[in-house]
Amino acid sequence: MKLFKLLAIVALTAFSVNAFAQTNTAKKGIRISKITGTVNIIKDGKVIQTLKPGDAIPDITDSKISFAVVNGTVEVEVGGKIVSAATGSNFSVSTSNGQTNVAVAPGTPVAVKTESGSNLVLTSNSEVKMVNTNGTVAISMEKGTAVMTDASGGQTRTVQAGQTVTVPSATTVTAAAPAPVAEAPAEEAAGETADEAAIETVVVEPPPTTVIPTETVQESEEVSASNP
Repeated sequence: MKLFKLLAIVALTAFSVNAFAQTNTAKKGIRISKITGTVNIIKDGKVIQTLKPGDAIPDITDSKISFAVVNGTVEVEVGGKIVSAATGSNFSVSTSNGQTNVAVAPGTPVAVKTESGSNLVLTSNSEVKMVNTNGTVAISMEKGTAVMTDASGGQTRTVQAGQTVTVPSATTVTAAAPAPVAEAPAEEAAGETADEAAIETVVVEPPPTTVIPTETVQESEEVSASNP
């Protein structure tokens, strides 16, 4: 009996290590980014770990995992999307080869935000499949209903089971037009030109003369009295 219990503990420990290896980077693209309450992490229908605020958040190496929010909130990043859930939410997430699935069990609705900021609120008993390809995300409702809005919270629409909506896979940034260059009035431009001309005008003085002035000698017109 003791041997059986020991084997069970070893098996559970090995399972937990495989599901939540304490590494720096999650291998399968699922990461718990925020927690403000008590959250149970579930694998194959069994609670394998309970997280509370202040606990070390493990990296998830499985491609599919489930969460049950006992109280508070939890935020999970999966396949580039952000899944937010609150008290009473029960949901699972999975990701593989550009495809992300979020399934919500009976309980509080769960919100999903895409890379471009579109928001999808999944109601109870619903599941959505999101496939990234060629710069877009194809959002397909596998079952249930979801309410979808754009990044600004507008353009509300209801997506039913069997419907697919396509949104950009990244935020579109519109380049701002260059600011117009103000032109100076004609008079002001002319004044500036005149000033610039005045500044640029260089007065050249003639070099000093090298000619020595000649002295004019005036002959006397008086005749000597001794000459006839």
